[in-house]
Amino acid sequence: MKYLIVLAILLFANHVSADTAEREGKFLSMFNIVRFPNDHCDAGGSRNGTCYTKEECSNKGGTEDGSCASGYGVCCTFVASCGAVLSENNTYFESEGEEDSHCSIQVCKGKDNIVQLRLDFLTFVINGPKTDYAATDALTVGGASVSVSGAASSLASRCLSDVFSVSNPGGPSPPEICGTITDEHMYVDMGADCVDLTFQLGTGAIADPQWKIRVTQYDNGYTNLAPFGCTQYYWKQDSDSDGKGTIQSFNWQGGSGYHLADQKQVICIRREDDMKKICYGVAAITDFAISGTLPAYTVANAKTFCGGYNGAAGTGLYADAVNIPSAADTASVTLVLSNFCGQSFAAATTTSICTKSVPFVVTFTSDSFEINTELSAADATKSNIGFRLYYEQKSS
Repeated sequence: MKYLIVLAILLFANHVSADTAEREGKFLSMFNIVRFPNDHCDAGGSRNGTCYTKEECSNKGGTEDGSCASGYGVCCTFVASCGAVLSENNTYFESEGEEDSHCSIQVCKGKDNIVQLRLDFLTFVINGPKTDYAATDALTVGGASVSVSGAASSLASRCLSDVFSVSNPGGPSPPEICGTITDEHMYVDMGADCVDLTFQLGTGAIADPQWKIRVTQYDNGYTNLAPFGCTQYYWKQDSDSDGKGTIQSFNWQGGSGYHLADQKQVICIRREDDMKKICYGVAAITDFAISGTLPAYTVANAKTFCGGYNGAAGTGLYADAVNIPSAADTASVTLVLSNFCGQSFAAATTTSICTKSVPFVVTFTSDSFEINTELSAADATKSNIGFRLYYEQKSS
């Protein structure tokens, strides 16, 4: 009898142990099921977030904006204002309406293998560049200020009041910009662990500067990194785009703006499958006007006016130009030069410019001055607006 009691106790203990193990297994199984990746999520409105647990979102200083992962997570959004240091991916740098002089944030890598930032300017309205070209602010030769015998020049196109800049130690910094840049974007190849995004604000027509910038971090495993050195990067994003799109100079403002000084805007376009060339054109003649409205594409005019400081009598007038490498006209006749300014796309032979040079890159460069004599009173409002080009990739 004693042995039967001991045996019963052992059997009961084994049963309890097995039952406990089964319950723990079910618990652990359930725990594994509700684990989820920290993917992007739609927070509603114009913001995206990152999917975290409620506790993670709170600990990271984020805001809950909806649910994700079938309700097991929260869509956590992050908003930064002046003075912040941030490392969360998909953070928004937003104005608060009280900025009046200097506003800067520091963006640091969220992971060691982060190599690139993308800045999406969802809203960007600050004071634009100077547009008065008539006054002589300097005498210049070859883009440099001189004391005598230079070309009469103005500071038109310079950001003299407000300016946005990216400080990128150890890596290339994008050009400084101002004006209205809403719905544009910019890439930054990170050379150090942190970069600074800075607004310097002066006084002028914009009483309340506004900006909302989404900061996205990409690691070295991301399959669609922008090529190194690109200011902007365009690619086929849906089945309807099919290698087509538009590119434009900063502060375009629908053709009512004024292009910016001291630019090196490198616009890269991803070559889609089976595409061998790309062609550029304008919807209207006035969609391309750089350094005046003279139709500048002849060999003589291009050498004199576009991008090379080859002005008459050694004065070295014009540097602002759009460069399309190995440019050819629509009849596939290679053009002598690749720099375009004035209203080059108005000329019959250059209504559409094509190139088979890869990668597909368009570069806009400008210097620090505008030459007063390049403009006339009749075309002053439309002579330096910059450019807006449509592009289409072709298979042959």
